[in-house]
Amino acid sequence: MSEPDDDIDLRGLRGARTLGWVGLATWAMLGIALEAAHGLKLAGYLDDELTRLLLTLAHAHGVALSLLLVVFAHAGAPLLSKADAWTSRLLTGAAVALPLGFALSSIAHPESDPGIAILIVPIAGLALVIGLARVAFASWRSP
Repeated sequence: MSEPDDDIDLRGLRGARTLGWVGLATWAMLGIALEAAHGLKLAGYLDDELTRLLLTLAHAHGVALSLLLVVFAHAGAPLLSKADAWTSRLLTGAAVALPLGFALSSIAHPESDPGIAILIVPIAGLALVIGLARVAFASWRSP
């Protein structure tokens, strides 16, 4: 496979690919830690259903969005031109912010509500949808 030329921003491509693999390793480790907390019957984890849910959501979204970045770097980014540099930023920003919003909102949350960091989630979700729509449009207009 040849290296892409002037049509795409190589820095953004490498950054998305690297962040995807680093994120995948990081969120997979969190999943292993959550399984260990469950297996060891850690009361701080098991007794708080909301914390368990938020950390599970962080893990699941982190793994899925990291995989999305790897796929984007290999299949989606070559469809984009340099003018579409924002698409890479939207997707990488969402891949970082969305799972972190879930994870951070599990820290010191009120009894029945997530912490204030949950406000990051819908903003990151919007960035994700816009980025995906831009890639879909680029794919549609590509020969």
